[in-house]
Amino acid sequence: MMGALTAFDQMIMDAKRELNSVLSQRPQQMPMQQPMQQPMQQPMQQMPMRQMPMQQMPMQQMPMQPVQRFAKGGGAWTRKEGQNPEGGLNAKGRASLRAQGKDIKPPVSAKQAKRSPKAAARRKSFCARMSGMPGPMKDEKGRPTRKALSLRKWDC
Repeated sequence: MMGALTAFDQMIMDAKRELNSVLSQRPQQMPMQQPMQQPMQQPMQQMPMRQMPMQQMPMQQMPMQPVQRFAKGGGAWTRKEGQNPEGGLNAKGRASLRAQGKDIKPPVSAKQAKRSPKAAARRKSFCARMSGMPGPMKDEKGRPTRKALSLRKWDC
């Protein structure tokens, strides 16, 4: 039985032979690429800025990021004046966020949610998202945290 080849073995041998014949007909080296149709915009000496580490790059060549200008200390929403003592943001805090390009709306209470299914969906989504946030409901002095106040404001 050792000398006889099965049909599967014969198929494998044929496939190997065919592969070897294809590989032997292929050129040994890849052909050279075609020359570029258009000349480069900048000479090569001016381009290696990307290869240089940022620490070694001259200050004049460093890529500049656009700077966002906000009020000192951030927007009003980050300070006491933009926060509602009962939770969430007051009108001034929401206005400062809108000035920074954010889309923010006032909170929806359970009473308001009964009138509008869209508001109810928004309230439900906020409550689900905010209730799962890590963090305590009271600080070390026993006062409710901003998280607890906002959840209370939304009637979660």
